[in-house]
Amino acid sequence: MRRSVRCTVSLALGSLALLTLSVCGGGKGSPSGPTTPQTPAPTPTPSPTPEPPQSLSCAKLPVGAANPGCGEETPVFQGDIDNAIATLQAKRPDIFVGDTVVKVGAYYAGIIELLDKDGICAIFGGEELGVKSSNAFSESYDILTGHNRVRRKYMSSCAPAAIPDPNAGKPLVLKPVDTCPLPPSTWEGAVACGREPQGHYYNDVAAAIDQVLKEKPELFDYNDVSQGTRWPRVTDMKAYIRAVQDALVARGYCATYDGEEMPIKKTNDFSEHYAIKFQDKYIREGPGIYRGACYPSVF
Repeated sequence: MRRSVRCTVSLALGSLALLTLSVCGGGKGSPSGPTTPQTPAPTPTPSPTPEPPQSLSCAKLPVGAANPGCGEETPVFQGDIDNAIATLQAKRPDIFVGDTVVKVGAYYAGIIELLDKDGICAIFGGEELGVKSSNAFSESYDILTGHNRVRRKYMSSCAPAAIPDPNAGKPLVLKPVDTCPLPPSTWEGAVACGREPQGHYYNDVAAAIDQVLKEKPELFDYNDVSQGTRWPRVTDMKAYIRAVQDALVARGYCATYDGEEMPIKKTNDFSEHYAIKFQDKYIREGPGIYRGACYPSVF
């Protein structure tokens, strides 16, 4: 390949403007050394577009009152709650076995999305579902029994509206993951979490741990194992967690770490959570590493 070298000679001609004469090629008038080529600036990677909140109806309304007056009244949203549950049972049979809810997080998130389509703001507070269409009042419903069966029970009304609770602390928001192409999840955290019959991603997480055990033996002390198991002690916990995270990213996952568990996702619809260490000292393996799923994803 022929290399092109550009040189510039400047001549000052009295009061005339500066004239630039460019001489190209390898003739006698060319300088002996080439100039340093300029490296083009890298094109910045655009940030993922944030997703809208799960409930646009809630986003349009302010937070609730700090000290509302609450009591039993004639429920206004009972029909809407009943319709939302029936619609979800028809559209998402994977969430149910009869009237038993097997995907708790998906159940609450699905009800909230359906109510939002009807212009009703709904927020799950950990025990009850609060609903409102203005800040004049809100109602609370218990839509799940302690045995994870569908319930449709009106609990109380509050005026002015009590949701979202202005005294509640913000949920944990994990830092964005630089290796994840997905935008951050909605609502600064999950609507609801719960353990499902099995983890969809369990096999890949187990394979990632096994890969790190084989490829990075220097991270483990096999002379010290957890009692009753074959789980070796981790000599560098930070490096171990990062290695598992990297192995999952290579498998197409977004993975982060919250200090206790490793949430992973392939979509913002939900995240699954895994405990890959035991007693802050050993690795952890087996079905027990799956801890549950959150809808939508927590990060």
